[in-house]
Amino acid sequence: MKADYQLSGVSGSGKTCVAVRRALRLAEAPDSRVLLLTLNRSLAGLLGQLVDAACTNDTVRGRIEVTSFFELAQRLLNQFEPHNDRHYVDVTWKSGEHVDLVFREYYRQWLNNDSAKVLLPLQKSMTARGVSGEAYLREEFDWIRSAVTPDSRSSYLSLERKGRKFPIAADRRSDILRGLDGWEQKMRDVGVVDYLGLTSALARHLKDIQPLYTNILVDEAQDFGTTEIRVIRRLVEPGSNDIFLCGDIAQTILPKHRSLPEAGVSSVTRERIQKNYRNSREILKAAYEVLSNNLNDEMFDSDDLEILDPQFANFSGSVPMALAAGTLEEEIAYARAYAATALQNDAKTVCVAFAGFSGRDVKGFAEKCGVTALDGAYDPSSDRLVFCDLEQTKGYEFDTLIILNCRNGVLPPHDAPEEEAYRASCKLYVAMTRAKRELILSFNGEASPWVAEVTDTIGTALWSEFEILDPALLQGIPELLPEIEPDREIDDVGKLTGLQFLYTAHGLSSSLEAQDKLIELVDGRGLRAAGSLRRRKWQNMRSLITDLVESRRHDLQFGPNVAAELRRLTRILS
Repeated sequence: MKADYQLSGVSGSGKTCVAVRRALRLAEAPDSRVLLLTLNRSLAGLLGQLVDAACTNDTVRGRIEVTSFFELAQRLLNQFEPHNDRHYVDVTWKSGEHVDLVFREYYRQWLNNDSAKVLLPLQKSMTARGVSGEAYLREEFDWIRSAVTPDSRSSYLSLERKGRKFPIAADRRSDILRGLDGWEQKMRDVGVVDYLGLTSALARHLKDIQPLYTNILVDEAQDFGTTEIRVIRRLVEPGSNDIFLCGDIAQTILPKHRSLPEAGVSSVTRERIQKNYRNSREILKAAYEVLSNNLNDEMFDSDDLEILDPQFANFSGSVPMALAAGTLEEEIAYARAYAATALQNDAKTVCVAFAGFSGRDVKGFAEKCGVTALDGAYDPSSDRLVFCDLEQTKGYEFDTLIILNCRNGVLPPHDAPEEEAYRASCKLYVAMTRAKRELILSFNGEASPWVAEVTDTIGTALWSEFEILDPALLQGIPELLPEIEPDREIDDVGKLTGLQFLYTAHGLSSSLEAQDKLIELVDGRGLRAAGSLRRRKWQNMRSLITDLVESRRHDLQFGPNVAAELRRLTRILS
């Protein structure tokens, strides 16, 4: 097989423009069927707009299909499994729940479903090390499905987990595979699918996929895993100009296995673009310094993409600023006021990006505020102000970009393995390089160490020095997924059992000994010693902590170290 080109290019180098122009040229051939493909639906919408703007020949335009892999997989699966069509959506048709909430229900064993119980030993181990098992194992599910097809998952038991740093023994890997089976069954039961679930479902039909295109061009190729590239390989006949990949390894934000040879792409001609044309010299310098301070060695050893040092743009602009506010709610209000001022002046587009929140979280908040959320329908000519999470900024550009919540504990995430923090720094780098002229990093409390490390390239000040706080813009903050099962008559963490508590963010970093005691002794029912007021078990966390604070008579039951550890939870339950 010969994929004529793989184009590596720094952020802002015009890779997307090259892909669009190449697609137009290939579509000039009368018998061509050209696919311009990217990963997420938001970016696919932008690519479609670029193709429409650049193509003046309707016949040529008709030979180009622009779509996301998600939508492509949905369409192909509809052909192979028409009876399952309603299952391949990311919002369940049965209840309107987003797939993120469905995963939480599954992982935390809500709704009387204990399929994820097999993951509890790993959950406890990760919790003791200060790592969110829920987030990490969901990413591990993605990594597995990006690496191997469903019929060869047993190979995961001995596979090198490239890019994953939390050690997982072989016997625990078998637990993860069972947990993944349970998650996929949960999705089938409720009528929903996550992105890699689509990929895995399609991989079952790999031999049935026939070439539908003469040429396939992939933008943001660094985020395509091995399984997705296998599908792409099947969709086009081998030949000259069959597959064109363009990407930037520095913008890798998803935990995936990626190997071109394993996907059937074995001969690649490589080209590179190092000149940045989008960002001012000041913005690019700050962004690249954040990235280079946090690069992982494995990124330099990538088989098919490479880290490139960007050459600065030939124009200058204002120095990026780090601005402090009292709370996140104030940050948001200041940012909206600043955006309004910028749009009244020279800025044509302004993006407010939220660190530490998902696309689901930001979309709901944007609707509450009457602001457009960045998605595939975004039109910069009419939607001049947009909200989004860090990930969704990829591929876009804005005159002014404001990144909120750049505080310690969010960047880097406090509940992710330190060895994998580089992935979050890639997200921040991607977002920072969306700013063409003006970049603001906003925080409350203690600034992110990543921001503090680059104070020689950015200015620091208070928001109040730049904008007046408008009380009308104080509209709360994005709503995260609920920590407590919504259908239960429980309104605070103090009413949770020990096991339920340990799945919340409040239980993070609890020792294994403390976790075992909480699971055993805070069981939701409680138990008193016969003929005594002394408790042997507790109904909920509040009753336990109250007893431990009021008296030391239970210290022997827990052990002095665990009892002291649990007393420190008083501030959480107050």
